[in-house]
Amino acid sequence: MSEKITLELSVYQAAAVRQSLFTDTKGYTYDPTCCPQRVIDIRQAIVSLDEQIEEALKEE
Repeated sequence: MSEKITLELSVYQAAAVRQSLFTDTKGYTYDPTCCPQRVIDIRQAIVSLDEQIEEALKEE
């Protein structure tokens, strides 16, 4: 998928979304060979959120 979107959230909102995504995927293995692509994509989004949350907290 090449289309991207940009979403603006407060740090609190981003952390809440991140936690929800983590909860949704915690029952799946971390082995990418037997994990659904949807879960892999969600985990990539979690990493992106983590990086952006960390950056925002450094600026405070």
